[in-house]
Amino acid sequence: METAAQRAVAELLREVTGEDAEWLAGLGPATRLDGDLFLDSVELVALSEALAARFGPAVDLAGHVAGLDFDALLTLTLADVADYVTARA
Repeated sequence: METAAQRAVAELLREVTGEDAEWLAGLGPATRLDGDLFLDSVELVALSEALAARFGPAVDLAGHVAGLDFDALLTLTLADVADYVTARA
């Protein structure tokens, strides 16, 4: 991971998906939440809650994602989420 925010998002992703450290090592800034990780809506809400708990209530990933069009949702990356968190934390 390139930034502290990307590392934090990746670790929270690992926690909400229940994956191991080997899985975490395979993540990068360009990893897509939908296209690569196949994150489902329950996991997305869990990630949103974990981000809000860690970075504050201004970080509402679920609300942000709800406003995205279909193509943006499909291409949402770990780096995009980290940028969103950084802008609001």
